[in-house]
Amino acid sequence: MRILLASTAACALLSLLAARALADKPQPRPAEPSDSLTALIDTELAKVWARDGIAPAAPATDEEFLRRVYLDTVGVPPTYEEATRFLGEPQAGKRAHLIDALLADERSGLHFANQWALTLVRRDPGPISGGQLFAQWMAAEINAGKGFDSIARAIVTAQGALYDNPAIVPYFADGEGIMLADLTGKLNKALRGVQVQCAQCHDHPYDPALTQKAFEGFASWFAITKGAVDNDYQPARAYVMQDPAAVKKVIDLYNKRMTLKPEQRQQVELYWRYIQPSTPDGTTASQDDPAAWRGKYADWLLADQNKQTRRYVANRMWSFAFGTGLVNPVDDFTPLNTASHPELLDALADFLPRNGWNLKALFRAILNSRAYQLSSRKPDPKAQAWHFAAYPVRQLSAEQFLGALLNLLADKQVQDVVKATRETALAKYAEDLAKAQKDAQEGKSAPNTQRYKYDPEGFDKLRKQFEAMPMRWYIARFGAGRYAALSQDDEMNASEGFTGSIDQALVVMNGSFTNGLAASTPDSVLGRVTSGFEGTEKRIQALYLHTLSRKPTAAELQRMVKFSQEQDSKQWAGEDILFALLMSTEFATNH
Repeated sequence: MRILLASTAACALLSLLAARALADKPQPRPAEPSDSLTALIDTELAKVWARDGIAPAAPATDEEFLRRVYLDTVGVPPTYEEATRFLGEPQAGKRAHLIDALLADERSGLHFANQWALTLVRRDPGPISGGQLFAQWMAAEINAGKGFDSIARAIVTAQGALYDNPAIVPYFADGEGIMLADLTGKLNKALRGVQVQCAQCHDHPYDPALTQKAFEGFASWFAITKGAVDNDYQPARAYVMQDPAAVKKVIDLYNKRMTLKPEQRQQVELYWRYIQPSTPDGTTASQDDPAAWRGKYADWLLADQNKQTRRYVANRMWSFAFGTGLVNPVDDFTPLNTASHPELLDALADFLPRNGWNLKALFRAILNSRAYQLSSRKPDPKAQAWHFAAYPVRQLSAEQFLGALLNLLADKQVQDVVKATRETALAKYAEDLAKAQKDAQEGKSAPNTQRYKYDPEGFDKLRKQFEAMPMRWYIARFGAGRYAALSQDDEMNASEGFTGSIDQALVVMNGSFTNGLAASTPDSVLGRVTSGFEGTEKRIQALYLHTLSRKPTAAELQRMVKFSQEQDSKQWAGEDILFALLMSTEFATNH
């Protein structure tokens, strides 16, 4: 949901996520050490390898592990300094220490929020949008140690104005309040991994629990909840409210339905079906207190006896590490769609409530496992993806890809992009607000123009939230929305993946952020490499570490040195080498 209009200066598609120094001390272990869960993961996977005669791949090298774990925890590759520090450390225990340090880094909450937010809110190409506020809110909750149960409850029960409570954003779609049926499908899919939406029209073909009546019961929990946008205001006001009185109106009409016209009676009987909150296992709520419905639904969703929610959350977190779940599709649990490793999934799921639904604690156990630290090279040809016998090669998400590029930009370059997007949009609204206030004081009214209402207090709250967003994270999210818009289908639906379409590729190859990387200014990556290293070989090695988090092989180094020596300009040679590394498949994938 776009909150402010796109600024005309928001045409640049660039920059994100600057490297930050890791915390000196690793994050304290949770109350229940995740080491025991890591051991169980290793045991359960090894059982299946032995059963199916699968030979796991060799352990990943430090260089493979380093780039992979950064991308999977903080959403960006390591900087040159972070890479050289880790690769130069003694071997013993350094991987576990790095995992702890990365999970303690606030960028991990930002990265997890990017992934979770997309299950509920589509990418928005605008420089200032509700999706950004929602992700920022979720990141803050995760980094503050809030469990996923707390986050899910806040979403299910969200109400109020956007600038006070960004958790309301999932209640909107395309700038307007979402329809009840769509909201029901979205929340069930994103928070418990069950796709109930097809049961709106007919009983589910192979899940007997998902009948039309069950769908109506699910929808009823949210029947009095409405999202609304008041576009008479600038910025537009978005809010979620409840209307308990609507239930009483339906009850009154239902009781006298026989006195109504047939078409009116039919409508009232339809409404009646949507004020009967229930779940397939028999949980219901009284019509006497509809304001409490969403809270009671949250109680059911997160109850100990409701294993489905935690199984889905565990499955989703597993997919963040491996690109695929133990159940696939990740958010489509059905009686026929069973887990590849059911005992393992249950163990991961049961770990969550015992540890306050702490996502980072669960992820720590997964990252320390043998499977996660296997190489992606030379997998057993008999192995399927669900064996997890080698680390899968995965395309970077749009946010990761942009983050990898922006990791190489100097702060000044990133600040310029932020100024051209977020700051310009905010400044435009501040200017319009000031002019409107002045005109009101002077009794002026501009002819033939729409007269907006302005909310100085609300705008100030929104402005502070946007200005608090880390520059590089903000730009990557903004750029990801622009990339999605560049990959529309015939019906103008934006792609949610970084598809590598022709339009996207052209923007990457010819965009101003790529030109910024290749610039020869002292603070550019080429400028830093040129001034910081003597000799062609050392500069090439530095470029590899900057871009791919590894040193070149002997053959690569020989080829690059030969290429450099054949060029008339050493600067152009450096630009060509950097450009080739940035456009490589290795740079665009996690492996």
